[in-house]
Parts: sequence; C-alpha cells; structure tokens
Amino acid sequence: QGPLFRSGGVAVYDGLLGGHILAALCAEAQANYATADRQVCDVLTSDHSDWRGGVPPRQLSIAGGGPVQDELYRSPHLRAFLSQVCGGPVRPSGSRGSYSYYVAPADYLGLHLDILTCDLTVINVLTDSAPDNGGSLAVHRGSVGVPLSVLRRRSTHHDEEVVKASAGSTIVILGGLVPHRVLPITTGQRVISALCFEAAT
Repeated sequence: QGPLFRSGGVAVYDGLLGGHILAALCAEAQANYATADRQVCDVLTSDHSDWRGGVPPRQLSIAGGGPVQDELYRSPHLRAFLSQVCGGPVRPSGSRGSYSYYVAPADYLGLHLDILTCDLTVINVLTDSAPDNGGSLAVHRGSVGVPLSVLRRRSTHHDEEVVKASAGSTIVILGGLVPHRVLPITTGQRVISALCFEAAT
C-alpha cells in the first residue's frame, strides 16, 4: 500500500544509478551477450496463462547477470529505496538477475504477470536506440486483478499506457500485480538489466 501501489504500480526514476555503476552494467551486459540464450516462443502456454507463472509469447535474448549486477542486487541502498516506495520491506528473490536484449526486428515480450517469486521488478535501461516506442514497457495500471485472457481478447489496448524510459533511467513495477508487455522493436536496440524482489514478511 505504499506510494508505488497508489500511483498505479509503476514508476520511472531518473538518476537512481550513479554514472559509474551504469557504465559498469552496460559493459557487463555487452560482455555477457556472447552467452545469451535466444528465446523464441509464439504460442501461449495454457497452464496458468491467466495469472502469474505462465510463459508468454516472446522473441528476445536473455543472459545471466554478473558481479557488477550482483553488487547492485545486494545493495542496501537499493533495498531501502524499494522498501520505502513499496511501503514495506522487500528482499532479493533470487541469487542473480538477468540482462534482456531486444536487438532484432520484432523482438518483444507478450502480455504477462511476473513469476511468483517476482513481486517487484527493477528494470534499468542500459541501451535505447529505438526511435519510436519499440522495446518500451506497456502497462495496464487499471487492470489489476483482471484475468490476462480477458485483456488478450480485447480488440484494442484501450487502457494500456506506454512507459518510455530512456537509457540510464530505472523502471520499478509491481510486476506480480500489473499486467504488462514489451512492445516489438522495429529498428534500433534496447538492452535492460532486470532484478526481481519479493515482499519480506
């Protein structure tokens, strides 16, 4: 019930990362791209497709994090900031984050809710050369609790809001509550760092 939830479950913060850590994340993401896993799935899985835990359609490359991202993930400063905006304590839900690469034409991530261990997602935008909204996050702030199948059946994304965050910015989203997707890349590239947190009860 903190400020983030009251604002619709998603916010963009500028300057949350210092220039040094941002540059180091960019370098690590570039180095880790050599080991990235190419994920292409055009069929929505039927299991848990309405709620958390489904596997949405996708086309992108994903690599595991590294020491630089690990340090950020364990940062007391980041954890304190997230706990403040969430109105309660949070903690890392895993041992490591990941890098996502939207670098080929039509790379995207379909409508979904984040997995059960990812109540809160921190997305640091590292590279963004897409001239339009390609690679941007599109969210349904007003559809918390609405089954994803209902949203997918709608002919238009009437309540969808595009969150266009530039390189260096940080998106914080209650990804387990707010339905969201990543719009297809047309030209250019977009690379992000993703970290998952859970409520600490």
